[in-house]
Amino acid sequence: MLVYHYTHFDDLRRIFDMGGTSRSGLRARRRMGHYDLEAFQTGAVFALLEPTPKDWVGNQDFPGIWQFLKEAIGPLLLEVAVDVHSKDAFVVDRGHMEGVFYQGIPEARIPMPYAHITQEEAERAYIHSKIPLADYLQRRGELSYSLPEVIITDHVPLENVRIAEEQPLIEERWEEYVDYRRTFLRTETGAIPGLDRLHAKYAQKLQETWPHGAEGPPYRSRDMKG
Repeated sequence: MLVYHYTHFDDLRRIFDMGGTSRSGLRARRRMGHYDLEAFQTGAVFALLEPTPKDWVGNQDFPGIWQFLKEAIGPLLLEVAVDVHSKDAFVVDRGHMEGVFYQGIPEARIPMPYAHITQEEAERAYIHSKIPLADYLQRRGELSYSLPEVIITDHVPLENVRIAEEQPLIEERWEEYVDYRRTFLRTETGAIPGLDRLHAKYAQKLQETWPHGAEGPPYRSRDMKG
């Protein structure tokens, strides 16, 4: 099945190994926590079950969580092929972490299962919510995870990663695409499967907003995280 991972344009060269480092693909390097030992020792690739999952977009437990997530991730959507029965593919409930982060938000009405007092407690509940992907898909209605999040706890090889045809966040963050499109004019776009198709899709809109020819608008470097 496919799961969905958002990334920054800056990361494309590493993911698709344009530097010849033999480290292509997605690395399970982001820790699940910092205070709980098991969470700290668990690195993962994080993904979603759909490009714009309803559980996140219209979440009633944590108002505005989809907007917060969009601000923390890159705009470029990747499709990640994963074996449903893989021993490295799980679903966790991100709601446990947001229960701590939302404590100071007046309009938040944090449900009791997520009302953790400390971040260590939240991380422990978060990691302990881990369930194999296949099991989650079978029991989704029964489990009622507020913010289901896919984690893959091993390296995802490049052959399992591709640029998605549908890109729900690019037009929302069009300026970033314009900046990085200018950069890729000076690189070999054919080295990144799907990038030429992405550029072709947005060619008309790009021409309308970028009437500067080959040199394009002044490039603005960005210090982007996530």
